Amino acid sequence: MLDLLKNKEFFILDTETTGLSPKNGDKLVEIAIYKINITDDDKDYIIKDRFITLLNPEIPIPYYVSKIHGIFDLHVRNSPKFYEISDDLLNFIGTGILVIQNAKFDIAFLNRELELCRKDELFNPIIDTIKMSHKVFKGETRHNLDIICHRLNISTNVSRHRAEGDVILTTQAFFKMRQRILYTGF
Repeated sequence: MLDLLKNKEFFILDTETTGLSPKNGDKLVEIAIYKINITDDDKDYIIKDRFITLLNPEIPIPYYVSKIHGIFDLHVRNSPKFYEISDDLLNFIGTGILVIQNAKFDIAFLNRELELCRKDELFNPIIDTIKMSHKVFKGETRHNLDIICHRLNISTNVSRHRAEGDVILTTQAFFKMRQRILYTGF
């Protein structure tokens, strides 16, 4: 992880879904990615580009899931389907380093959607902010995004459980933990 953290460009990614299991047919309903560059002095970051879209999952979004992220069927009815944005998504991230809170979850959904499009799965390098949190906050047992933000004094006054809101928080948490790992030995 240390070698990856020394890079200057990262793609912070989050998704929202119809449920918890792509293997059981759940699909993506939103994706947000920020392309960030670490400044030359390594003391800040700049958002260089964004990729944000709602997606039509082509299946109903269960009401209890919509209550969590606030995305209902009527919001995605006229949105593109994943296969319609897959090339743009892949071109946007290229071979860049992905930074994801709970990467296993989002990558499983992305790879399933890519498989349905008959495209190769993602082989990008990945930094999971949960794993970063385990390094920075040794001995702590909980590492969800809200708790990480609390520990890092990051305000969570954004649209939580929406892809862009979570990307905003993940970006801030990633940068602060990166600084701790690289410059203070945690």
